[in-house]
Amino acid sequence: MKYSSYHLIVFSLIFFLVIQLIIPIQGYALENANLQDAGISGTQQEATKITLEQAIQIAKNNFEIPQEFTEFRSGFSNYNYRQAWSLHWETSGESSGSLTAQVDAVSGEIINMNLWKSSSKEQGYKLPDLSLEQARTIADNTVKRLAKSKYSNLKFLNQDNIIPINTYGTTTYNFLWQRMENGIPFQGNGVNVQINATNGQVTSYNLNWNNLILPSPDKIIDSQKASETFSESKMLELQYFLPPIFRPLATGNKEQVKLVYQLNKNGLIDAFSGKPLALNQNQWVSRADLELGGMGVAENSLDSKLKSLTPQEQKEIEQNTTLLTKEKALEVVKQWLEIPTNLTLRSMNLNTDGGLRDTKVWYFEWISQEQERAQSIDARVDAVSGELIGFNCYNPKRTLPSNNNQSSAITSQEAQKIAEDFLKRIQPSKFQQVRLKAEESSESPSESIPAATSASFNYERIVDGIVFTSNGLSVTVDLITKKITSYYLNWWNLDFPSVTQALSQAKAEDIFLKSRPLILKYVLIYNNGEPKEAKLVYQPSNESNKVSEIIDALTGNFLDWQGKPLSEQPGPYHFTDIIGEEAEKEITTLGQAGIFGEYGSIFRPKENITAVSSLRALLNIQNGAWNSSTLSDEEVLKKAKEQGWLKEEISPSQNISREMFSKIIIRYLGLEKIANLNNIYRPPFEDVDQLTPQTQGHISLATGLGILKSESNKFEPSKTITRAEVAYSIIQALGYGLRF
Repeated sequence: MKYSSYHLIVFSLIFFLVIQLIIPIQGYALENANLQDAGISGTQQEATKITLEQAIQIAKNNFEIPQEFTEFRSGFSNYNYRQAWSLHWETSGESSGSLTAQVDAVSGEIINMNLWKSSSKEQGYKLPDLSLEQARTIADNTVKRLAKSKYSNLKFLNQDNIIPINTYGTTTYNFLWQRMENGIPFQGNGVNVQINATNGQVTSYNLNWNNLILPSPDKIIDSQKASETFSESKMLELQYFLPPIFRPLATGNKEQVKLVYQLNKNGLIDAFSGKPLALNQNQWVSRADLELGGMGVAENSLDSKLKSLTPQEQKEIEQNTTLLTKEKALEVVKQWLEIPTNLTLRSMNLNTDGGLRDTKVWYFEWISQEQERAQSIDARVDAVSGELIGFNCYNPKRTLPSNNNQSSAITSQEAQKIAEDFLKRIQPSKFQQVRLKAEESSESPSESIPAATSASFNYERIVDGIVFTSNGLSVTVDLITKKITSYYLNWWNLDFPSVTQALSQAKAEDIFLKSRPLILKYVLIYNNGEPKEAKLVYQPSNESNKVSEIIDALTGNFLDWQGKPLSEQPGPYHFTDIIGEEAEKEITTLGQAGIFGEYGSIFRPKENITAVSSLRALLNIQNGAWNSSTLSDEEVLKKAKEQGWLKEEISPSQNISREMFSKIIIRYLGLEKIANLNNIYRPPFEDVDQLTPQTQGHISLATGLGILKSESNKFEPSKTITRAEVAYSIIQALGYGLRF
């Protein structure tokens, strides 16, 4: 399954929470300038004020510990000047579950909590008992109670994301609050709360708050000056972009390269200097936004089987006859790489290279027999072009000598010259088509990492003056031996669009900044993995889920990571014409999942439903709205037939009868084999004689399970079914969890 931005946000938060449970990352502020001058981050270590017993009581006073969670263990951590008790309750019987909490050992604040219970063995969907608004009230009260001293500095973020229909667990609502200081958002700081939509229980609470000295917004540049820097520094750069793929391309198809404007340097502008934010080699900005082998057959048997080979198999055989032999491929490797005599060739194979290259590649691996020094070399050769694609020489990790040999280590500038001399020899033509990545420079002193024993250099491909970051060359140089220890060529044979139709730089910036205006933010700077300071910057806002860091250079549309326009991506629908409808809750739930949005915020409950609309809804539930909403009508019908839900020939706009929908929904649930046992069914309807004999089982199951309602003693098989009726029926069907 491909994941949406909603999934990525939720998974990122879960990942962040797990890390928090192991290593809390909050740091305390410096108490005085002397500490700052000394290079110390955080406050002086405060004495622990909260005992383990008190921490347990704090957790139990704020969260109900399920009675079956009888096993308990605790831990204590002291990291980045944050002392915390870690508490863990779990079950000891057959049913599994756990509750984990972390309590600040100085302030007594609950830093995070996560409650997990195994899902019921009975699969099936249940409508949420709580509305989104009711769950938000519970979440808000939780934040007020647990972060009361910080609540006034929190701003609720209305995410309005899709809430997927989960047939294997309970629906969970997710709510986020952004930390605000001096009216300015603090990126990555805030509170996240998750609420069980069935019982209103808090299943997750996470407080992320770094106690650092924050620079005052006095004497900063204005947004106009920041916009000028944004333009002058070309923070929006014209690039070639190729979306990643996860499946083989259809025969004859070729991936389409897009021309885009891509945000670089994180779009960060120092609010005081008015220049792009400069970071040292070992620094980075927190991105925790709360916003969002075998070969051949024997010759004597090959000829006798040629007649039975398919055209595709014959083509593969013919192509392999033109490939480099393993002997020739080995010669290519040894032309550029010295293989020590103590290494033995352990494996070799010829396979199709992954990704977009779609070419055959020879792979070789040499290893040493010395157990104490597990040295190895691997290398790859393009079996079509004969190019050395890459190699990697592995030696056990060693540190830079502290004796006089340390002076023999070369500088990064000298290593860069060695790297470029090598590239000029092995790829003279391609080296003329690359540039050193912007964040890498020979100006970076090797002294910034005293223990470094190697330096890596990455070069990006340039096509017609435009960077194509997916392709390039990379080299690693050993600073002691002065040898190349790794090399990689990543270069695809693609067609690139002309830049003549691209929007101008000014126009692209105008479109980008209108949707993502530059705003002031506090950002957290990590130094060697520790949160050291907060800086005040201007950065493009990202409050909307319909913006990204890429815009189409031809249309100006914001694109997702697959290169698809975000404006065409599904979102939750809030229908305005369903109040009082019998199926109001079902329609609301499907709308929140991004389903039935053909008319935007209008649902049209009484309207007869079309074949494509009902089938698209089922596909959206199975695959997610992100994967099915952009399918054409014909593609929807095709996929429904592939799934076995549709066996009849119908047009996309054809209205669906009650009889037809009974067949579709029973097939969807995987019950058609049972439904086909027609001799055991006798539907209790006055108009039973009007039912097609082959569908009596489908209708009996659909009505007997309560999936389809009948207003009288008649089923009315030829009567068209409405959109509201289908919405109700889909939710009822999901409740049985029989589909597989």
